[in-house]
Amino acid sequence: MSFNNVKLEDKDVYKILFLNRVKGLKPYQIEERFPVSKMTIKSIVNGKSRKDCYFAFLDFEYRQPKKVKTLFE
Repeated sequence: MSFNNVKLEDKDVYKILFLNRVKGLKPYQIEERFPVSKMTIKSIVNGKSRKDCYFAFLDFEYRQPKKVKTLFE
């Protein structure tokens, strides 16, 4: 699989965060679902990449803990 210039949309980043923070999936498990490297997934779930989405997700998770659990279901 080639990862050259793959751009994730915000909704994909939120789904990655949801899978990690709510569903408890590890980056290697999430990697199978998106056309990006495990390192990219790790950067997203650790808040080092796509910080705007990361902090927005954390804020929503804090303010709406019940709703965040149903985002992608």
